[in-house]
Amino acid sequence: MRLTVLFPLHIGDGSEITSVDIYPGDGMIFVLDTRKLTEDLLNLGIPLKEILTLLKDPPGNSYVFKGYIDSLNLNVKDYTLYTLPLIGEAGRESMRIKNFIKSNGKPYIPGSSIKGAIRTAVFYRVLKECGDTATVMDVLSSVARSANNEQRKNIEKLKNSVGWNTHLVEYYLNYINSRLEEEKRFDTKSADDLLEAIVFGMEPGVRYEPKRDPMRALVVRDSEPIGKKHLAVYRVNIVGADVKIPTWVEALKPETTVEFELAVDGETLRLNGNHFNGLLWECLNNYGKPEEVFEDFIWKAVDEFYGEVIKAELDEIHKHGPYRTSVSSFYRTLPEGRKLRLGWGSGWISTTVGILLRKEKKWESTRRELGLGRKPGGRGVSRDFPKTRRVADGMPMGWVKVE
Repeated sequence: MRLTVLFPLHIGDGSEITSVDIYPGDGMIFVLDTRKLTEDLLNLGIPLKEILTLLKDPPGNSYVFKGYIDSLNLNVKDYTLYTLPLIGEAGRESMRIKNFIKSNGKPYIPGSSIKGAIRTAVFYRVLKECGDTATVMDVLSSVARSANNEQRKNIEKLKNSVGWNTHLVEYYLNYINSRLEEEKRFDTKSADDLLEAIVFGMEPGVRYEPKRDPMRALVVRDSEPIGKKHLAVYRVNIVGADVKIPTWVEALKPETTVEFELAVDGETLRLNGNHFNGLLWECLNNYGKPEEVFEDFIWKAVDEFYGEVIKAELDEIHKHGPYRTSVSSFYRTLPEGRKLRLGWGSGWISTTVGILLRKEKKWESTRRELGLGRKPGGRGVSRDFPKTRRVADGMPMGWVKVE
């Protein structure tokens, strides 16, 4: 398949380039060979102690090596490992650049990122179409039949709790609220894990089990390597944040195209019909033989979910502040075809089933209790959530087209 980047895309590897490692030029970032530069500075008579002191405690401006290069009239190109275009302004005195994930020095798009975006869409569709209490009870009853006595008791207890609700999403919020009454610092991961187990597949102890997940059949390989010419450093403004601190990231530029492999293993679906047991499997069976309908099901989920994400972003376009006109224009002129949102800066709406959660009456009180949207310094919770948006060169981040 082919993936085309529509807006700046950053998928990080967790590392950063610091101010010490770069020389910010005019519309360009020079990534320095600091070892070679240090050796030449020592040969020019600069004391090692002076260099180390400045690196440890820079006097205001953190571009320490830039200061040496400029004051000694050195040619920055002689000490450059590689350069990247800079889209937006550099930090006046410092900046840290989040690295794009690379293999052998070349960026690529992990298959796990693509599959994760598809999985979120499937999660949304399954909850929306098959999350009613009656269907959930049928799935849990089926799981109980292969459980031992202790596990069966736990499943029956869960069924009784679910039965008081009309939908699994409603139960999820009520479960969180009940746990918050017991312990104020409740970690929602256990609730998230429970929801994932019921939707995708579970062991009788009602915990997620990958071997029982039909998404096993979706195989997505890492993309081919991408040339560095497609990378740029973007200044990302966080609109709506109380503290206006920008972030800089290496990101793939719009119009970058790359090939990747995506396949559905029909045999996995055909041979494991008695093993898969979550709501997704129940949903697939509603449409026909799972091995025949699976691919169509996931792509319709993608189209529906990301269409809803775009609608939600346009409905809340005011949250993009001074960029709302440009962002609105970008969204309204998106090309036809299948779209996903990947990577850093995608936002809460794109990476969760928040669109469904926000429709529940208890959502607002629950998210306040959880502290979602908490203001810096613990000064209460924002009335609006999610409050912030990340914008790069006037564009929303992470959108790609696959075909």
